[in-house]
Amino acid sequence: MMVKILTSRFPNGFPDDFSKLLRKYIKAGMNLAFVASEFENIYEKTDWYCNHFLKMFSDCGITFGSVDVIDSRMSREIAQDTVKNADVLWLAGGDTPIQFAYLGSYGLIPYISKHKGVIIGMSAGSINMAKVAVCTLTCKHSKLEIYEALGLVEFSVEPHFDKDNINDELLVLSEKYQLYGMCDDSAIICTEDNTLYIGDIFLIDNRCITRVF
Repeated sequence: MMVKILTSRFPNGFPDDFSKLLRKYIKAGMNLAFVASEFENIYEKTDWYCNHFLKMFSDCGITFGSVDVIDSRMSREIAQDTVKNADVLWLAGGDTPIQFAYLGSYGLIPYISKHKGVIIGMSAGSINMAKVAVCTLTCKHSKLEIYEALGLVEFSVEPHFDKDNINDELLVLSEKYQLYGMCDDSAIICTEDNTLYIGDIFLIDNRCITRVF
């Protein structure tokens, strides 16, 4: 079953309701591919974050049979095979457009798009899972960028959404792009026949903001 999970950030580990859902879809011994946001020059940082999230998985009772980090330490061909054979893909946070550029240069986009397992995006990874990636200044991007992304879900997301500090940028963008504002500790889980929401999530559409969950 294809399961697509979009997240913002979990500053204090996976919440209990999210952990329960992960255990439903991820079984012990599955293979994880951790797809970096920057493929070069920050290997130590990438490895730190990979181990950080592995600890969070372990804390909720999930251990993987194998873990592979996908960045420039791996050849293009091996990276493609690793994505193709992974049970779970983690699309890391970081610089959103740079991550998408690396996915393209490594030829990973068709393999991710056709993946039939569990795909989890965090922050930048979640933005890139959308049909249209909307990279806002509000979300700390260096400039506003909008581009056609992975197309794993039909909607666009704004991670790290602050419901108490909504600026004009998001309202103007919402006239053309429907955005889901995801507060930290939230998640959107899309299966073939259902969409679930965890945490504080808001629909930003045509300058109107509506709480989804």
